[in-house]
Amino acid sequence: MNEITSLQNPKIKEVYALQKRKNRDEKGLFLVEGVKGVYEALDCNIKFESIFVLKDSGLDIKNLPEKNLYMVSEPVIKKISTTESPPEVVAVCYQPKYSVGDLFKDENPLILVLESVKDPGNLGTIIRTSVACGVSGIILTDKSVDLYNPKTVRSSTGNLWKLPVINIENKAKLKEEILKHRKCNFVATVVQKDLEPKVFFDINYKQPTVLLFGSEAEGLSEELVNQSDEYTTIPMSKNVESLNLGISVGVILYECVKQRCFSKI
Repeated sequence: MNEITSLQNPKIKEVYALQKRKNRDEKGLFLVEGVKGVYEALDCNIKFESIFVLKDSGLDIKNLPEKNLYMVSEPVIKKISTTESPPEVVAVCYQPKYSVGDLFKDENPLILVLESVKDPGNLGTIIRTSVACGVSGIILTDKSVDLYNPKTVRSSTGNLWKLPVINIENKAKLKEEILKHRKCNFVATVVQKDLEPKVFFDINYKQPTVLLFGSEAEGLSEELVNQSDEYTTIPMSKNVESLNLGISVGVILYECVKQRCFSKI
């Protein structure tokens, strides 16, 4: 087991660099901070590149992989952590890689498509809710926030690696790519009244379903709306212009849970 106390240590400089997306993308690595996140990643067989434990923290390290395990000083753990109150442990993990086919391992898939999500906390919350609701996988399109942004990782509370999340840059062929694997009903969440959207609880989610959500600021693009089979909306008071994206996703996902798990019809 190695010990690091210097902020100038080359290994610490490499880990610190992972706080920037460019370096995470180049290395295929990301940071996991805190005991819960690290052990959740271990349980899900995420591959570790290195683990840094605060010396004298009292953390039981016997279940952590010994290879590339480092005991570090408080200044070092503060440097490599992205939080104001540094955790007892920070791990560097390899980014899991998935393909479209990985979204169809469930017999009756329920897939989310998120277009241009900008807030990392929102994305993390959506991932957490998706795992709770049995979502089969998530597709990100356009210039969505980095999946491995430290805030996304933290706000997903150990759920990021519990379902496949992929990026599809060419959204013009989104439906075509999905239909190669399974026939699904594409449901777009919209605000345009001229599309005559159904209220969200009037949609049938019992069949293989792809739910499409746009950003809070711009909504769903016409390109994705035109690939949809049905349109839906969430009714709300006239005093409210819109809902937070994470809330909107949660509302509709729990209607899916209701129909799929609790409906007697």
